[in-house]
Amino acid sequence: MAYVDADLRYLAANQMYVERFGRPEQQIVGQLVSDVTGPAFENVARHLRAALTGEIQYLEPRMISVDGYRTLSVTHLPHRDADGTVLGVIVYGCDITEQRRAEAALLQSEKLAAVGRLASSIAHEINNPLESVVNLLYLIEQTVHQDAEQARQFALLAQQELARVSQIATQTLRFFKQSTSRQRVDIPGLMDSVLALYAGKLVNSNVEVVREYRDRVELVCLEGELRQALNNLVGNAIDVMRVGGRLRVRVRGATDFATGRTGVRLTVADTGVGMSSATQSRIFEPFFTTKGIMGTGLGLWITQELVVKENGRLGVRSREDQPEKPAGTTHGTVFALFLPDGAV
Repeated sequence: MAYVDADLRYLAANQMYVERFGRPEQQIVGQLVSDVTGPAFENVARHLRAALTGEIQYLEPRMISVDGYRTLSVTHLPHRDADGTVLGVIVYGCDITEQRRAEAALLQSEKLAAVGRLASSIAHEINNPLESVVNLLYLIEQTVHQDAEQARQFALLAQQELARVSQIATQTLRFFKQSTSRQRVDIPGLMDSVLALYAGKLVNSNVEVVREYRDRVELVCLEGELRQALNNLVGNAIDVMRVGGRLRVRVRGATDFATGRTGVRLTVADTGVGMSSATQSRIFEPFFTTKGIMGTGLGLWITQELVVKENGRLGVRSREDQPEKPAGTTHGTVFALFLPDGAV
């Protein structure tokens, strides 16, 4: 903890704060923030100046200390006098390095689990067109001397099937590609590429897909992270429709009226068995799963973390299937995701 006055000078710092910088107390207390923080000053100063106007500030810097790089959760609290005038800023920091490392390990664990979930679906998707190609090559061999035109048609069909294999491979590579910078992404196209990875599973599960895309919707985002979030939502929706159903995906531009920010609203709705209120209250907890040993309990938690980190919102509503309800009563689950432009 430390205290910074209106001139951006340290007036006090406790022992833990001093130790993080790895220097004597006299080299911090009484010194300007710019002299202590060095290259990081501009970013730190921006938050301090905002706090001096009365706004509470939150930041998560990485800094090098005597024991290597550390990640901190820092809060800047305005300090006011009896009249409400801001006199300085109370700086409260907490070392969250181990927490972030644990979260990164969980994220990697969920990515590995996603590989397993997709593997059988992808293998099925690739195997079908390859079997068709083998059969078409046999037909070409049988007809090429008797009917050249028919053989040519078979060759064109084989070409189309191989193009489908190439498309599946490209979509799979995109799924696992790491995003390093934000870029403008066609959201309906991204949703379609996620659905394409589950095409075989959708057919085998007798699940009908209904797409509701309103015009062309784009978002500046980290494509890989958004792709993972959508994969989690779509995969879960398919899993709960064990005897078939309808998967409805909706993409549209939207405005968050609470903040005034524009962005994209994505909806993934299923006609599965639904969830009880008790289950709904826990689905975003890490390691909570309704899939038994087949589930990691990390997918929705990670999806929620990705969304919250980027100032978005992920909501859920669900109606449980109950035998005593009147015929025709709807049931299932709807996940609604809002992301502001520039998020994820």
